[in-house]
Amino acid sequence: MDGINPEIIKQKIKLSEAEMAWLKQDKTVTVRVGDWPPFMMTENQISGISIDYLDLIASIHGIKFNYATQNDISWPEALKSIRSHDGIDMVPAIQQTDARKDFMSFSIPYQTLPWVIVTRDDAEFVGGLDDLASKTVSVQDKFILQKQIEKQYPNLKLRVIKSRTPTLDSLKDVATKESYATINALPVVVYFVKNYGLSNLKVAAPAKFDDLKLSMGIRNDWPELASIISKTIQAMSHKDVAAIHNSWLSVNYEPSISTTEAKRYALLGLLALCFVSGLFVTINRTLKKKIAQRTKALIAELDERERIQRDLKVSEERYDMALRAVSDGLWDWNLQTNEVYYSPRYFEMLGYEPEDFPNEYETWLYLMHPDDRERASEVVTAYLSKFPCDDRKSLFSQEFRLLTKEGEWKWILSRGRVPEFDDQGNPVRLIGTHMDITDRKRTEQLMIQTEKMMSIGGLAAGMAHEINNPLAGILGHSQNIRNRLFNSTKANIRAAEKHGIDLQQIQDYMTDREIPRMIDGIRTAGNRAAKIVSNMLSFSRQSEKEYSLHNIKNILEKAIELSASDYNLEKLYDFRQIKIIREYDPEIPPIYCEGTEIQQVLMNLLKNGAEAMRDKDYDQESPQFICRVSKTPQEVVVEIEDNGPGIDYTTRSRIFEPFYTTKDVGKGTGLGLSVSYFIITSHHNGSMTVDSSPGNWTRFTIRIPFE
Repeated sequence: MDGINPEIIKQKIKLSEAEMAWLKQDKTVTVRVGDWPPFMMTENQISGISIDYLDLIASIHGIKFNYATQNDISWPEALKSIRSHDGIDMVPAIQQTDARKDFMSFSIPYQTLPWVIVTRDDAEFVGGLDDLASKTVSVQDKFILQKQIEKQYPNLKLRVIKSRTPTLDSLKDVATKESYATINALPVVVYFVKNYGLSNLKVAAPAKFDDLKLSMGIRNDWPELASIISKTIQAMSHKDVAAIHNSWLSVNYEPSISTTEAKRYALLGLLALCFVSGLFVTINRTLKKKIAQRTKALIAELDERERIQRDLKVSEERYDMALRAVSDGLWDWNLQTNEVYYSPRYFEMLGYEPEDFPNEYETWLYLMHPDDRERASEVVTAYLSKFPCDDRKSLFSQEFRLLTKEGEWKWILSRGRVPEFDDQGNPVRLIGTHMDITDRKRTEQLMIQTEKMMSIGGLAAGMAHEINNPLAGILGHSQNIRNRLFNSTKANIRAAEKHGIDLQQIQDYMTDREIPRMIDGIRTAGNRAAKIVSNMLSFSRQSEKEYSLHNIKNILEKAIELSASDYNLEKLYDFRQIKIIREYDPEIPPIYCEGTEIQQVLMNLLKNGAEAMRDKDYDQESPQFICRVSKTPQEVVVEIEDNGPGIDYTTRSRIFEPFYTTKDVGKGTGLGLSVSYFIITSHHNGSMTVDSSPGNWTRFTIRIPFE
């Protein structure tokens, strides 16, 4: 075979003992071949790409191949024969399937073929099989894609070709307008168009099915032969493979006249008059020249179509990679069938597999947050209702939340437009992209929250100073009242005697009327108000405590230790009964911070989480914290996650606001988390966020820069 050296290939192959033993048995292998140019042809002699591979294998290993054609045995009978190990031993061009693996061993694929749609030159634009709805499409009998086409595209009218040459006849059907289109492998189409003068056909578009991967299928009790063939294919260089393929797919064909006809014309020429003979020669030369020119133009046109198809495939791959690079998901909604194409990235960005959901409009609504569904549907309906009156190039854009597989809500920016209309100008398709904007939304909320906290901080400082003076008077005077009524000092006794009153009797009266309890209540309320004022002042000034380098893991461990001593009989929770899971990065650098403040923040989060988990009924699991410490190139990240009842979206959006609390009246000031937030963001230039899945978990994340 030109351009191939079998000895070089043989030197690269290392056979096992079992494979060499099989070769020594000197078996004759019966191969069933059919008519499927350019891979198998049987009309004049058995030949083709697949046969060239077998000839090369035979020359290297000395295997004897005997051929049986479709005239000897049909395709279904050949498969039965391979299954029963009786007659046919292998086929040279077949695709692996799970069903065939039960009775066949396969070589590695030696050819990958893309599927294409073929139409006439004058056909309307076809971008895919969806564009062939209600059109007649020719396919050969027992076509490998027939069932798949019937299932995925029920609107196609399939014309099944059962002739002896079904591939050629299906192409002729299209050329003669018996059918609108046909589907086949690209090299097969190119071969037939070049060799059978089907010049009015074109490759219209790729058919979006998995590429056909051709292997050699061998009876399953001869796995050694399958392995020998695979090793031979692997040992072939790209140059060897190209030598085989180019001999069939890159030939320049010239029109020819059979020998018999040539002799007939020659005889007639001798018998004819010189004038007639000369005229015939002139006409024949002119005709031959025109045919050669037409053939050359046809081959150039086919080569150009092949180049366009390659460029189209590369463009599709680049577009897919571009979508992945920007993390966008693609969707394509057929408004007539309600079927929606979702790209794999569409589901992957939410944590799902593409096959987890059906390709329909309801999938979009099912994954959407209940609060967003009505609004999102109205936006799409309003956009579509503008056609055909509105600008057809206009885009729509909206934001909504979609549910991830982990139970979280991601913010999505959806943009789309109408690319196709019917004859009345009504939209037929709506296409667009989905972009994950969750991080952007969080940043926006963080900026709003920080601005709000800074504003409240200034207000709180002014209020705190105004409240402090009268509050100090209330606390001081209440203390003096108690001292002068209930302490039996000499001054108190003399004052009582001066007015003829017994101090003990005054104290007894006060006790009977619960005056001490009331005074203590004033002091308790005053102290609570003083604490609130102290927290309010934290919003307006940096801590004057000492900042130094600290190990954040040590601070967290101290916070856990102190929290573990928290047992509240009244609230019926015991921190010691909560499981602590630690996930610490061992390589965490120290951070510059005020350790006591950070410890205060962590203890506040742990206490809040413990109280929240008290309110959840646990069946199979038990209350637990997951404490994580990790790092990025710029900051230390601390996460405290509990498996409590979770926090709804409305509460999460306000949870860091001062005086906002979900606790009962008198149970909390609403300043704990707001002060914690201010300590992290204002005192340490960090960030603090909250995520939650209601009913499942809540996670607070603190980020503090190294410097």
